[in-house]
Amino acid sequence: MSLFKMLYDTYESNQAMVANPYTQYPLCPVSHMTASVQIEVTIDDEGNFQSASMISDKEDSETIIPVTEESASRSSGIAPHPLCDNLTYLAGDYQWYAATKKEADTGKNRFEAYMKELEQWNGSEFCHEKVSAICKYLSQKRLIKDLSEYGIVNLDETGKLTKDKIAGRTYDKCMVRFLVFGTEEPEECWLDKTLFQAWQDYYIHEKKGREDICYLTAKPAAVSDNHPKGILASSYGAKLFSANDNTDFTYRGRFRDGEQAYAFGYEASQKAHNALKWLAKQQGYSIGNSDKRTYICWNLKNIKMPRAGEDLEYEEDVRPNTMPEYRKKLQKFLNGYADNFNATDEIALLTLQAATTGRLSITYYNQLNALDYFARIRSWYESCCWQFTTFDSQKKPHQEVKTPAIGKIIAYAFGSEQGGMVKVDDKLMIMQYQRLFHCIVDQQRIPSDFIHAIFQKASHPQGYTYGNRERILSTACALIAKYYKDKGVEIEMNLEQNLEKLTGQDRRSFLYGMLLAVYELAERSTYDDKERREPNAIRFQTAFAQHPGATRKIIEEALNPYFNRMTPGTRNYFRKEIGTISEILGVESRIEQNKALNELYLTGYWLERAELYKSKKDA
Repeated sequence: MSLFKMLYDTYESNQAMVANPYTQYPLCPVSHMTASVQIEVTIDDEGNFQSASMISDKEDSETIIPVTEESASRSSGIAPHPLCDNLTYLAGDYQWYAATKKEADTGKNRFEAYMKELEQWNGSEFCHEKVSAICKYLSQKRLIKDLSEYGIVNLDETGKLTKDKIAGRTYDKCMVRFLVFGTEEPEECWLDKTLFQAWQDYYIHEKKGREDICYLTAKPAAVSDNHPKGILASSYGAKLFSANDNTDFTYRGRFRDGEQAYAFGYEASQKAHNALKWLAKQQGYSIGNSDKRTYICWNLKNIKMPRAGEDLEYEEDVRPNTMPEYRKKLQKFLNGYADNFNATDEIALLTLQAATTGRLSITYYNQLNALDYFARIRSWYESCCWQFTTFDSQKKPHQEVKTPAIGKIIAYAFGSEQGGMVKVDDKLMIMQYQRLFHCIVDQQRIPSDFIHAIFQKASHPQGYTYGNRERILSTACALIAKYYKDKGVEIEMNLEQNLEKLTGQDRRSFLYGMLLAVYELAERSTYDDKERREPNAIRFQTAFAQHPGATRKIIEEALNPYFNRMTPGTRNYFRKEIGTISEILGVESRIEQNKALNELYLTGYWLERAELYKSKKDA
């Protein structure tokens, strides 16, 4: 199924959400869109002004308004919305209050174009009582006067509109909506479905243009060549469909003109685009700050979906601290979603980014069987996880097995610490995020450059504060576990099991990591509570990863004064640990000793350190 067929079917499957006033995100009817409104005007059914108010609440300002093809995609020129628009279109007296002649002329021309279209609708067989009342009121050309007397807009000492703003917008850009007393309920124009239907019937009846077979519905239809914008709020002017270049190389060598390229029915286009806007608002999430990329995962049933690669939304008291517990909780969590689907249901995955201010590009699209999607999600979370120190609502620390979110993985692998936070360049985040997203939903292997990057970061602990250092280390261990799982090697959170299955350089690196942990904990055991100095094992960790044999001797020699401070029992305990690991390592030649360690030394370091802390606690 193509993307736009999926969007069209989504619209058809969610008719109950069309203009639904009881939901936070209503689905727009055909020939309508949502707009942010700053002024509400109340009139009666005879067109008499009653009151006006400013709308400062952002949620309340979102209003469904009728639009034409031209007005929905306008950027310049005159293209009035049919009913609700900004003051320069609605106010017949705007020209008398405008600060400059240019603004006055603009207001005059816009009002005339608006009233011409409104009167045509009002005089048609598809007229509506609210349209008649609004037409009567606006024809009096007193909207600015009424708003001024009611204290909504301000005039200067010369009687001209000031540069003041309402909800961040200057007066000329303020949108107006209407409430009409004395008509059938609801009195709010933006909630009246009979008004929506009246405009649809009128517009489609009056719409002129070519007819063709719609590529989406395979039925004869009035074809749309001017498709909606405003799909993403962050890039409002960007369109998915745009074909207005008749002079360069758009069609040359393929088509004689744009009409041969595709035929998209107006009604089908409206439904598909409105469905996409609706999905982006309620289910989309963006990566990046300036040049954002938006991810949307949805299904025809409009069931909320877990975001691939993001933190799982567990209950507050659920903090699994062992791998079996984590897998059990993960299965329960995903089954709660998967149980709502059957074997034939499909899930769509879409990524959008504004290539330019006017162009919206699809950077990824795929459709998966719903149960297959959940299986892939589960595979990622089960294999890319490790134990982290997290904090509850009372800021108490807990050990929790979890899968790091994609954004955190990228920041820790490619970022740097700035003001206590690990941050990464915006463009790099956007690019790398999609690569890991593919690893999850397309079951691709983790790229080796991710492993190398986070290996380097975790091997330079002095570049980070303690908390960030620990998070980077756990994230590195999670990624390494996933990387080796894809190669057929299961890395467990258990020292003995890993030592049994690892061989060659993997086993050697793991053992050297265990040695590093013993060196660190041995020195730390002599510190008092106020000591903040880093042990030699941490200070030399970068060199240790590159030249373990030579660096090991330096660290062990530096440990001798600390051994002298220990009690005999503690000293014997650490020396025994070093001896046991050294015995397993065996005798290496000088060349072998200084071969660089691979990434598995980090897991050996983490697991041995955790075992030593546990032994100390138990003791």
